[in-house]
Amino acid sequence: MLAILIQGSGFLELFLDACDEEGCEETAMNWVIAALVIAAICALVMLGFKWLRKYMAINIVQKAWSRGQTMLLIVVGLIPVVIVLLVVWYMTRNFFNFVGVGGLMKGIVMAWIIYILCMFTGHLVSPWRREII
Repeated sequence: MLAILIQGSGFLELFLDACDEEGCEETAMNWVIAALVIAAICALVMLGFKWLRKYMAINIVQKAWSRGQTMLLIVVGLIPVVIVLLVVWYMTRNFFNFVGVGGLMKGIVMAWIIYILCMFTGHLVSPWRREII
């Protein structure tokens, strides 16, 4: 359903540098899906890392995270998003050919936005909401 809505609009064309052959819209859709999945998985990994650090803490002072520590965790999590997207983009020939560098950069920005939304949502629905508000 979402794929039909996205394909009907010009949204996918934002992620394409060259559309010379048939199937470039499908490649753009795959690139958008890959960026969404990578951002969500990185957010889950970072939330899991935070949970593990809090679980392994010896005392209550170590379990309490400041807003600065939480923001640092979110910013550090942007790095794996970029690295994984670069690897996926470079290893997939269609992404390299059709999406190009411009689409890569737009995909990274979109993945960062999704990642940040996932991290804020994860904090807001968990007992950690006071560490971010």
